[in-house]
Amino acid sequence: MSKLSLAEQQQKTKPKIEDVIVELLDGERQQNALEFVAYLREQKLNPRWTATNAWWVKYKGKNLFSIRLHGNHGAKVYYGLEPGSWHTAHWLDMYLVANSPEQFDDLVNCDSFKELLWSNMHPCKHCLCCKPGLSGVYFGKVFSSTCGVRIENPDAEGLEHTKKLIEYKKKVIVENITK
Repeated sequence: MSKLSLAEQQQKTKPKIEDVIVELLDGERQQNALEFVAYLREQKLNPRWTATNAWWVKYKGKNLFSIRLHGNHGAKVYYGLEPGSWHTAHWLDMYLVANSPEQFDDLVNCDSFKELLWSNMHPCKHCLCCKPGLSGVYFGKVFSSTCGVRIENPDAEGLEHTKKLIEYKKKVIVENITK
């Protein structure tokens, strides 16, 4: 009898993200990830398993962002993550508009929010669907050939800004639906 790979096991069971967080992360990273997922569930944004150690969070049928975990079981970097790490990934698409409507002014004018986004812009490496990456002005700063915003192992402040980004993207989705 052959043993199932991790990918095959997860495809079969579609594990809850909380169970995998407890298995793969430790300490503050585990606590922050669990608190973040609890926040998502309170907001009715339920992570859905999509691939090995990866979940999509959707809103109104649109992909809002993804969450990926990497355990300490291997020394290799996995999707840009060091062992024992996790991140949220936000693609640069219609949900990160360059010229924000007035209702987003509170975010656009928040320096620490913009700094978090700018410092976590992920350059395109021609590996996925964004190839060759997008260029544009995001919250007042020019970026070239970028995939998206990847916030790795966010601390308490990073999580608060991640929540703001999610709320921003939800408003943009609603605005785009009503147009």
